[in-house]
Amino acid sequence: MLKLLKTRLTSFARDTKGNMSIEALIFVPFMLTVLAATFSLYDAFRFKSLNTKAAYTISDALSRQTDAVTPAYLDGMVSTLNFLTRSEDVYSLRVTTVQYDADDDAYDIKWSQARGKFASMDANELASKIEQLPTMLDNETIILVETHSTYETPFAIDEILTDELFYNFTFTRPRFAPQLIWHEDLDFGPETS
Repeated sequence: MLKLLKTRLTSFARDTKGNMSIEALIFVPFMLTVLAATFSLYDAFRFKSLNTKAAYTISDALSRQTDAVTPAYLDGMVSTLNFLTRSEDVYSLRVTTVQYDADDDAYDIKWSQARGKFASMDANELASKIEQLPTMLDNETIILVETHSTYETPFAIDEILTDELFYNFTFTRPRFAPQLIWHEDLDFGPETS
């Protein structure tokens, strides 16, 4: 009995005949799934890269700003984010200026404005991000820029791509002014008498 089983197993192992249609039926769906997942992951990380570059661009533009930032200027930054990433998805932007007080070893929010799903940053949220902030001098101010966008994958792999993947946190020091100023109702239009 054992010899017969060994003979049959040896014969089965040496048999190289196969049915191409059955092999294709098993292998093609697997290959199509791998190709769809690869394309979706490539596109998602391309979109992530565009979002990161757009966040750095907005942060750099704000760092060069010498005039007060207005609501219209911030709305323009959201439009810039949309333009740079070339997407129709929903965008969120938050700009916060933070000043460091060396005497108290404390960080103080000078102002925070948000668009989209973000709310203005408060002291508790800033406390959770202190580890991400750079070493600062006494009374030095930095500009925190946070962006977030949603992304719809071409193929369903949503369990791999989390919402945090498309969140960016950057900071910049003001370049040409000691700090970035917010003004709610600033109008640079012509004066009327």
